[in-house]
Amino acid sequence: MKTKRMFPVLMLVLFSVIFSGCAKETAKSKAAKPVKVKAVESHSSANNVRYSASIRPAAQVEVAFKVSGYVDDIAREKDPAGQWRYIQAGDIVHKGSTLARVRQSDYAARVNEAKSQIGEARSALDANHSQLHEAIAAVDTARAQVNDAKATFERNKLDYDRAKILFSSESITKPEYDATKAQYEVAEAKYEAAQGQLKAAEARVATAQAQISAGESRIKTAEATTVSATIPLQDTQLKAPMSAVVIERKVEMGTLVGQGSAAFVLADLSYVKAAFGVPDTSLRSLKLGDTLTITSDATPGTEFSGHISRISPSADQNSRAFEVEVTIPNEHGMLKPGMIASLNTNEGAGALTPALVVPLTAVTHVAENANAYAVLVMEEREGKHFARMRPVTLGDSVGNAIVVTSGLQAGEMVVTTGVSQVTDGEQVLVVQ
Repeated sequence: MKTKRMFPVLMLVLFSVIFSGCAKETAKSKAAKPVKVKAVESHSSANNVRYSASIRPAAQVEVAFKVSGYVDDIAREKDPAGQWRYIQAGDIVHKGSTLARVRQSDYAARVNEAKSQIGEARSALDANHSQLHEAIAAVDTARAQVNDAKATFERNKLDYDRAKILFSSESITKPEYDATKAQYEVAEAKYEAAQGQLKAAEARVATAQAQISAGESRIKTAEATTVSATIPLQDTQLKAPMSAVVIERKVEMGTLVGQGSAAFVLADLSYVKAAFGVPDTSLRSLKLGDTLTITSDATPGTEFSGHISRISPSADQNSRAFEVEVTIPNEHGMLKPGMIASLNTNEGAGALTPALVVPLTAVTHVAENANAYAVLVMEEREGKHFARMRPVTLGDSVGNAIVVTSGLQAGEMVVTTGVSQVTDGEQVLVVQ
């Protein structure tokens, strides 16, 4: 009876063990990490090194608005069907052409206001000139009156002086003396009054001249304000700084843009640059101005010639490679940014001794020794692939690969991607 009761328990334990084993086996299968592999190749040329390069535009700029506002116009082109559309990536624009425009009404109002200030200042200046002319005429009149009054005063003064002498000698009567004195005093008063009128007229001339000077200053200020207001109005139009290809358009009709907002990315593709990285051992064989031949799978059968225009003075911190740029004429636009190109460099006339090479990405450091190197070699067991760490001795770099002087045989498969994620003996999944 007891045996019958234990039987279901034993069966349950047995099924649990079997299920656990299957689960572990499934987990192991799922844990296989995907990697790419490449066969160890034999390289027999020590001087002709092949590199992969990336095509870049000779010049690329982001064109930004200088003023803020709503975009109310974008340049248009005709599509193959003859319909008008806004310019887009791939279109060619010419230097000085208008790419887009923000609403001008606000900026035009400021210009009109400044121009109206110029008009008001000029009207005031004209009035000041009229006042000056009137003041000058008044000065001339007052000066003539002063001259007349002075002559009358001097004549009456002589009569008065003579009357005083005659009256003291009792040659004239008292009434005659008093009449002569009265005429003298009246002439003196008129002379002084005429001099006062002349000074007042001259003061009006000085005032008119000062007002003219102030009016001219107001005009200059208004003109400067108009120029300042005209510049933002002109900047509402975004113009192409060079003849180029549109790489990207970042605005649409009605977009609210701020000062400095990028609207287009333009690239000058009349020349392009092929950029590639070289190890420090290859720098001695490359010089500025050297001519290199470039090919691309995107343009089969066509070779492009260019010259080395830049060699980076420092290595990239990650790849430890020095970037080299080759400038290539691209008159027909066959080479486009982002294309992959190939080129060969002659790095010395060494002996053509066979050597084994692996991609640089296949090499890793040995955990126990930072100065030692290793690769992950593929091993196949029972239809499964396993990565085994194998120490190697390295030689010179060969383009994007490196020579292995010991530790490998030609034809062996080594892991080229995901090396840092795989441990020694771990099962992997080979992907293409």
